[in-house]
Amino acid sequence: MSGLLDKANESAKSTDDQSTDDVKDAVITGFADDSSDKGINSQKLQFQLGSLAVLVVTMVVVFILDNKALVGEFTLDDLFIPGVLISWVLFNALELKEKEFDLKMLGASAGAILLVSGIFAGLTLFGSGTVTISNIEFDGEDNEIDLDFYGPKGMDYTIEVLVDGKVAYTHEATINIDKGSHSIDLGEFWNGNAEDMNGKELIEYEILVTSKGGEDSMKFNEIMNREVDTAFISVLEKYTYVNNGDDKVYEGIYVEMIAGIGAPSSDFDFDGGVFTGKEPLPIASDWSAEIRVLGGDTIAEYEIFADEGVANGYGDFSSYWVSLQSDGGILEKGDFYGEDGCYTFEITVTNEHGETLVSTDSKIEFFWDENEASDGSKPAEAC
Repeated sequence: MSGLLDKANESAKSTDDQSTDDVKDAVITGFADDSSDKGINSQKLQFQLGSLAVLVVTMVVVFILDNKALVGEFTLDDLFIPGVLISWVLFNALELKEKEFDLKMLGASAGAILLVSGIFAGLTLFGSGTVTISNIEFDGEDNEIDLDFYGPKGMDYTIEVLVDGKVAYTHEATINIDKGSHSIDLGEFWNGNAEDMNGKELIEYEILVTSKGGEDSMKFNEIMNREVDTAFISVLEKYTYVNNGDDKVYEGIYVEMIAGIGAPSSDFDFDGGVFTGKEPLPIASDWSAEIRVLGGDTIAEYEIFADEGVANGYGDFSSYWVSLQSDGGILEKGDFYGEDGCYTFEITVTNEHGETLVSTDSKIEFFWDENEASDGSKPAEAC
């Protein structure tokens, strides 16, 4: 009997010990879960601190540093939108990575980042009480430069266009609410291309704005290459064979032209039937051109009008070579050819801004009569 009681007591004790262990495990698990829920997520914190760093750097670069061109027309100011987007992505990186999308949180973080950006911009632009230049761009339709400014409402300011450091144009204005704008005809201050074909500065163009709070300035050389000073012609001979391929017959030439900034190192050369010289740098500008093919029995003529380099019916001269045959065809042999010899492609370019160019550099010698008579293949070359 006592043995049965001992076994019963041992069983009860064992049950109590197991219950106690289960309670301890439950308590430990509960504390662990509670700690995970309420503790700091270090990975998320790192992303958010990185987001803040990117945002601060973006604000400093865009609103405090002087605006500068980075690549082409891409400037420091253009980093604002990419910087804000990267900051938002970093802030929500963990959620985006795990694809746990809380639309309210994503929207709230976007709003907070934009609010901070707006406050920083406002404090920077208006807290100093200075009118600053926000944008300069060229209006090809009206041949003007368009200027935008930020500053305190009602503040007076003076705009000056400096050409090589000398004042070429002045205008007085007042900030309306928090912005101002002004357009200046290119003819008011134009003094030639800002750069040569190699990017070397020839003339410095700069906007200076002066207000009660101080001065702000910005160069705009990259949009001041407007004058075509070089134009070349290239041709491709077209021929066919008749009499079962025994006789070569020349039909004409494909004619192309390139126009742009050629000073100081562009050069015309033609060898082996192709252009072998150094091409000018094509630019977007306004001009008209007359091309005459001299040396034969008949003078072939072309007339072209380009707006920002684009000639309707022909193509975009601001990019590369463009065919002078609007239909993509050829200049027929009978429309210009007399006999073998040197032919001059005379190009006259009248610039909207700048001097008139008259070029006779494109001189090409043809050997069509000789080749047809002897079934030869001597290609055109410079003469």
